[in-house]
Amino acid sequence: MKQTKTVVMVVLALIALFGAMPGTAGAAYPEKPIEWVIWSSPGGGADIFVRSMARILEPFVPQPFVPVNKSGGGGAVGMAYAASKAADGYTILAVTPNFVLTPALGRSAKGPADFDAIARVAVETNVVAVSTKSPYKTWDEFTAYAKEKGGVSWGTFGVGTSDHVASAKLSKLAGINSRFVPFEGGGDSLASLLGGHIDVLTNNPSELAEQIAAGEVRLLGSFSEERWKPYPDVPAFKELGYDVVVPTWRGVVAPKGTPKEAIDFLSNAIQKAMTEKTFLDYLADNGLEPAYQNGTDFALFVAEQDGFYKQELAALGLSNKK
Repeated sequence: MKQTKTVVMVVLALIALFGAMPGTAGAAYPEKPIEWVIWSSPGGGADIFVRSMARILEPFVPQPFVPVNKSGGGGAVGMAYAASKAADGYTILAVTPNFVLTPALGRSAKGPADFDAIARVAVETNVVAVSTKSPYKTWDEFTAYAKEKGGVSWGTFGVGTSDHVASAKLSKLAGINSRFVPFEGGGDSLASLLGGHIDVLTNNPSELAEQIAAGEVRLLGSFSEERWKPYPDVPAFKELGYDVVVPTWRGVVAPKGTPKEAIDFLSNAIQKAMTEKTFLDYLADNGLEPAYQNGTDFALFVAEQDGFYKQELAALGLSNKK
């Protein structure tokens, strides 16, 4: 009897020391497939990101990821769905700047406060581009033209988006009178630029790659901290004297209250996967740069981004619009 009590005490001590993972008591997380919510339609950028990441993470996670598309409302549908799921480590959500933008615009009842950060994975930049048929070859030449003309038409993806915010801030700092023209997709704005219907656009460089290579589009600058590696001849606006650094980031979160063990496991798995050549090749092929942050650092980053966008949207008269 004494020996039995001793064994029981040792087991209890081990559980107290190491803790049980979520799921069946004492079982190793994860015990079952993990649902990965995507707030875009199949084939979109977020969808491709999640499905690519799910494959790359296979060697580091003993259970499969199950991608689930919940598109609509600039991420609002996906956030609402993910937030409604049990906070048990078996639901995660892929996020971009819409994670803070959509709630700030009053278009989502759910936002960062309803989730725990797992990891930031990568960042990309947006660029300002003109047609090569235009006479200006640099940003300074373009601003001189815009001021002489009295204003320009500037294409962006939607209203209140990260590229709209970045473009509006840059335009204001440069003293340019800009009429922003929202488009539903990068392809639409590109067609309008090449057709001579708008003067300039802001877009993701990966969506302009073919036209850049074909000599149809010229890049005037990027919203990155430093020059974007794939295009080293294109200056960052920051080096030109405009403090407009607006990264487009991709990360992963889970419903608020998800066990720390699950958060740490997934965060560590992502960090390990990011050293793999397959992952680095995927990023390079899609115009992304690795930018890992653990859950703690990513949460601080999201809070900073939330404050930034609320301030900029208020300046545009767009904050908390229904």
